[in-house]
Amino acid sequence: MVGLIDECFDKFPVNSRIKVNNNKGTVRYVGEVAGYNGSWLGIEWDDSKRGKHDGVVDGMRYFKTKHLTAGSMIRPGKVDDFETVEAAAKKKYLDNDPNSFDSKLLKETQNHMHASIFEIVGMEKIARKQSKFEELFDISVAESNVNSSGDLSSFQALSTLNLSSTLIWNWQTVGQILGQVPTLAYLNLSENRIQVPTAQEICDLEPSFRNLKKLNLRNCGLDKWDDVKKTAELFPNIEMLGLQDNDISELTPVDCMTIFKNLKELHLHRTKLSNFSEILKLGNIKTLESLFLMENNISEIVLPECRHDEKLKIFPNLEILNLYFNPLKDSVQLFNELDKLPSLKNLNKSPEFSSGFEEMFSLAVGLITGLEVLNKVKLTSDQKRGAQIDIWKKFATNWTQCERDILEREIFCRKVRTYEKLVEKFGSPIDFAIRPKKKASNLITIKIQNKLTDEIWEKRFPKSLSVQSLMGLIIKRFNLQGLEPKLSYVDAKNPKLIVDLDNCSKSLDFYSVQDGDFLVFSSVI
Repeated sequence: MVGLIDECFDKFPVNSRIKVNNNKGTVRYVGEVAGYNGSWLGIEWDDSKRGKHDGVVDGMRYFKTKHLTAGSMIRPGKVDDFETVEAAAKKKYLDNDPNSFDSKLLKETQNHMHASIFEIVGMEKIARKQSKFEELFDISVAESNVNSSGDLSSFQALSTLNLSSTLIWNWQTVGQILGQVPTLAYLNLSENRIQVPTAQEICDLEPSFRNLKKLNLRNCGLDKWDDVKKTAELFPNIEMLGLQDNDISELTPVDCMTIFKNLKELHLHRTKLSNFSEILKLGNIKTLESLFLMENNISEIVLPECRHDEKLKIFPNLEILNLYFNPLKDSVQLFNELDKLPSLKNLNKSPEFSSGFEEMFSLAVGLITGLEVLNKVKLTSDQKRGAQIDIWKKFATNWTQCERDILEREIFCRKVRTYEKLVEKFGSPIDFAIRPKKKASNLITIKIQNKLTDEIWEKRFPKSLSVQSLMGLIIKRFNLQGLEPKLSYVDAKNPKLIVDLDNCSKSLDFYSVQDGDFLVFSSVI
């Protein structure tokens, strides 16, 4: 019996991973069970409803699980056979049948080539390439029973390896893989449960990780940031790290002399980091360029105070920030805070349902100085100018009330950081701020000029008149015969303000067209 138990210990070490049919679990106990013959494995199942107990059998505790029904005792013979990376890859790729090649590789190739359809000739070519290990750049053995490396000396050009949802459970195995494949730059270990390395393991294995640039640890059961930092000592040159779908709720600052020295891209979406103050603890990572925080239930962003004409020193190179699907309101306060980030150029955020994309666009572009891309749309100079004019108008009255009071002006400028620069660009808004108070009538007199003929039409119109209706009147008045006018207006008091009336459903009042303003148009087909 002792020999059989020793054999089980060798094959199923405590904390190793096993699979029975479609159910995965972690070995928590190996040995005998009182009252039952033979050797047993105590398993903590990933699916907490799969087991029958929490490690207690007939009143005796053999191991402990997080959930009351996650534990089972099973016979070793029920466990599915293990595979090496070498064996799983050969089984999958050493097949010249073009109808059985790797569909995941096809998808990756499609994405890379921006193509959705391949002709059969292309499919055969990919299939042939998959059968030549020395030519393979990308391999996926995801969802296999891999738990060891095997001989990988034939993988001479491999740069990407997908080991997601396998049975790898320790970093020694990962180190053996990387040690044999020095060309490997991207490794996907998502949905594995890997033990935190010891200090000695880090010392022994770190040299094998030095060429690794991208690592995905999505949904790996990580809930302690200290465990992440400890593990990160293995890969000192990492540039992209995926930690999404882990239950991390708190962060602590990192020592960039030991970890994350070259980190450029960090994925923390769908974690439990709902308080942005936790995110600020990573602000000393000077190399960080992209930060992903989607679906984190973040409701507010508050950054440290600084002068309105200065930027913070945290996240000095952060250019891309993704905040999709967080309950953040499209407020002046939000975008004013984000303007404090010194290098922010690319922002992704879901607009509020009640206000819509237009309001968010105006606030974000008008309040974040260096913004160049919003929700994957590259901003044009006209769009930036239009949004800045919106902000210039929105706070015109506030500015005139504090313009000559240095203290009050500083308080206002901290709330609307970009406004002082907008005044430098468009001039003082005092006339714009005062004029509307003098006008009680709903009718305004505007002059409409045909830029092609210089003909001018002066007429009184209701403020509520839609751009679409006005275009119909212009077409009739100037006899444009099927040509559609492109309308812009010039502010009478500030000729620098030229705004395109590009939304036909909006009213003249929406665009703040005032009495005495000029509308100009040129005919377009």
